[in-house]
Amino acid sequence: MQLSNLPKTLLILALSAVIFQACGGTKPADKASGPPADAQRTEPPYANAEPGKYQTEIVVTTGSVVEKFMAVRSGGKWRVDTAYGDPKQVTTLRTDKDYVMSIAAKTYSNYQSGHGYDERARMVEDITRGMINSRTNAVFEKLGTEGGVTKYRKWGESGKDLVSIVSFDEKAGIPVKMEVFKSTPGTGPADVTVQLVNFKAEPDETLLAIPKDFKEVPIEDMKKVLVAAP
Repeated sequence: MQLSNLPKTLLILALSAVIFQACGGTKPADKASGPPADAQRTEPPYANAEPGKYQTEIVVTTGSVVEKFMAVRSGGKWRVDTAYGDPKQVTTLRTDKDYVMSIAAKTYSNYQSGHGYDERARMVEDITRGMINSRTNAVFEKLGTEGGVTKYRKWGESGKDLVSIVSFDEKAGIPVKMEVFKSTPGTGPADVTVQLVNFKAEPDETLLAIPKDFKEVPIEDMKKVLVAAP
């Protein structure tokens, strides 16, 4: 495994179980519930780029499977945690260099990513199933605003029979929830739900530093720790 691919590999491992659960045994979306034939595909009619500063937990629910992540950004510094709050929690951290940390083992390693901003943006987009950072064209319908949250119905991207309901927080200026429906036209239980939890416009800067009680280990030793994680 190339060191530059380590964060991406960790993310794929964290998401693989959820993707498998989501893809199995569901029926195609009800095509009769689709948008008008002349509906235009456009970029999202709301802002969905990551703010320059923020902190949030990201909860992805697929059936009975719940995956938790954390994302923190302060300008050029950032971190993304997979398996957040779990013994398997792994942190990808960018400060002066790129690091990967095992929270349970209290160890960290330096690695060369060569990606920087784009790497974080892609990771957050993948985790949130495109709710954040993706500007892919689709058909959108504004459903209304209540309590400062505007909801949009989104008919899937080209080649995908999906209907989503996206909830945009007008104050935060970012989508905070997306429900994806594979077997119903947006009226039954969601097959996948992505939600930002405990969103903060000002991040805790201490989260963007390696804890003093963490020990640096060679990257090869870190790989062994991550593979052996329960």
